[in-house]
Amino acid sequence: MTNKKLHIIALDVPFPADYGGAIDMFYRIKTLHELGVELTLHVFEYGRGQQPELENYGTVHYYKRKRSIFHLFSKRPFIVQSRLSKELIDNLLKDDSPILMEGLHTSVILEHDDLSKRLTMVRMHNIEHDYYRELAKNAPFLKRLFFLIEAHKLKRYTPILKKANAILAIKESDREYFEKINPSCFLLPACFEFPSFEKLITQPYALFHGNLSVPENESAAIWLVKALEQELSVSFPLIVAGKNPGSKLMQLEKNEIIKLVANPSDIELKELQVNAHIHVFYSEAPSGMKLKLMNVLATNGHILCNENMLGYDGLEAFCIIENESENFARRFIELKEKPLSSAEYENRKSFMSEHFNTKSQCEIIIKLINEA
Repeated sequence: MTNKKLHIIALDVPFPADYGGAIDMFYRIKTLHELGVELTLHVFEYGRGQQPELENYGTVHYYKRKRSIFHLFSKRPFIVQSRLSKELIDNLLKDDSPILMEGLHTSVILEHDDLSKRLTMVRMHNIEHDYYRELAKNAPFLKRLFFLIEAHKLKRYTPILKKANAILAIKESDREYFEKINPSCFLLPACFEFPSFEKLITQPYALFHGNLSVPENESAAIWLVKALEQELSVSFPLIVAGKNPGSKLMQLEKNEIIKLVANPSDIELKELQVNAHIHVFYSEAPSGMKLKLMNVLATNGHILCNENMLGYDGLEAFCIIENESENFARRFIELKEKPLSSAEYENRKSFMSEHFNTKSQCEIIIKLINEA
């Protein structure tokens, strides 16, 4: 246990923990609190609302993210400039506690000389300029232009990380990249609620889940439907589950071979995950770590995905990887009648226990604080 203090600057409201970035931030906050760190949370809010749950883990300050069109003309990236806050700086200067910034999004404070003597750590969820270039590939013209300009600004801004005392990268390839900018770079895999393991009999359906209002997830669902449609049946449908599906996904539900579950409750989504015989995923961009894939490693279902879904070394041993739609469909047929073996299940369990212990990961942060 420790009585250390820490400021955490969250790029978004981290609760409810219902998408990858929020999950990573929330369970890091929760675990650091459980380890005895006294937290002050600085949270940028732009639509998710203030959440009383966060008050269980420390003092909470909210700041409005200022998404003005004029920020598009700043030399700083839009995701950084829109989180510029004098009130945040004033609050940070009230003591001399260490500061953990979530994402390059919140790293503008590294420009302030008044904070230069503080212990500063930046948790990097992505190589942001690579992520924005990938977003640009299939976006409409105006969005593509914005993403490309933002990618250019992000690459130019990333050297600000030299001023931090430590970088916490989400995966090894990212760590190797950021280490060239700042040698004090550590691997901190995604934090999330460690799943309970139980060997169960699966049900005959495939599952894709995610925040369906995100264009990347909508495109992934459409790709999967097109790739697998000929192999689905009433007795073995594809279930697409997630938040706020748009009209494109609504139109794909047909003949009971494709079922759309809009805005499932946490309990409903968990039941879908636990009982699925095959989990199918597709990603157009190799970015960050796909927590939706991590969550289903604790289930008894096969995982069929493309290479871009793999955000952590070693996961390829537990997934069937196909990048082309024809091969994806062929492997899907093979898996429909094949149960996951007990040995495969135990190997997953051992891997998760060794590599994704959120408590031991958060102790990296505590060690940095203690050594400062």
